[in-house]
Amino acid sequence: MKDVFDPSTEFEIQRSETPISEDGYKLGEPKYLECAHCSARVLLTEEPSPGVDELPHDPDCPQRWARTPWWRDHFLSTGD
Repeated sequence: MKDVFDPSTEFEIQRSETPISEDGYKLGEPKYLECAHCSARVLLTEEPSPGVDELPHDPDCPQRWARTPWWRDHFLSTGD
């Protein structure tokens, strides 16, 4: 399983391209966290929301299984 912090993984911050009156984000304000290799993205919000571990990657995306150490520690535990 690839680490999201590995230098070979690539994510991008997509900024709002519209005024606050259209989407609630200021023009140029960070709006989405996106995978650089597929169509996966999550909306950035002030409230807790899905992050890099929850990106819905395309099935053939090379970053589909990239996860943070926290995610691996909590969801791949052996249940000892």
